[in-house]
Amino acid sequence: MPVRRERGPVLLACDLDGTLFDDDGLPLPGVGEAVAEIVGAGAHFVVVTGRPLRSARRATTLLGVEPVVYACFHGALIVEACGRILRHTPLPGRDARQVVRRALTEGVAVTVWDADGPREIEPVGGSHVPVARLVGDEVSRLVLHGEPGTVARLFTGLRREWRGRLQARSVRPGFLEVLAPQVDKGDALRFVAMALGVAGERTVACGDDAADESLLTAAAVRIAVGESPHPLAGIPEVIVTARGRLPDVLRAKVRSLR
Repeated sequence: MPVRRERGPVLLACDLDGTLFDDDGLPLPGVGEAVAEIVGAGAHFVVVTGRPLRSARRATTLLGVEPVVYACFHGALIVEACGRILRHTPLPGRDARQVVRRALTEGVAVTVWDADGPREIEPVGGSHVPVARLVGDEVSRLVLHGEPGTVARLFTGLRREWRGRLQARSVRPGFLEVLAPQVDKGDALRFVAMALGVAGERTVACGDDAADESLLTAAAVRIAVGESPHPLAGIPEVIVTARGRLPDVLRAKVRSLR
């Protein structure tokens, strides 16, 4: 009689905004129930998001399912549900301080995110602001915010002058986030899978926009949420699904790996 081979757990890694949540910040109908079923059947649920930890926790409370791991700030901060930090990838301290000085000189305010708590720094006289004291060496993310045209110029300058030393992302007009150069959602998924003992071929990832491209590419099963033509449709073997079909697609694709 053949012996059934144990294939090991499945890991489901999901973005939040635009993926499991709608444009009003509410869970898509039925998706919480689907994820709960998947977890109940033995899968690991992991959130990979640009949000800070406290905001991600609020979202998963609404969803009704707590992940085993949160990868926040696009993977700069990876934390177990109990709060234990598995990995933190801060901005290089010197570069972070230079960026803050540059922003303040241009009249742009900065939100400094450490492991999870924000600090606001307002432009109040350029070089007289005590940046070295306000910006330490454990900064997860900087968010620059101000007049959209000024922030757009800063974005262009940062990408050119700090190439390879940091990465800058335009969030929306007037808002720009800055992360360490190696921060990457796909790398976060590979790290978490290894930490949880999940084989790469048993990973499922779900995202909705260009920020999730590396996340989907790192997974064995790749789900892009949204309507066609989809910005992630060029990823090999990606499954594009409308929001209303996501619960059924999640169930089916996780089931296919059992």
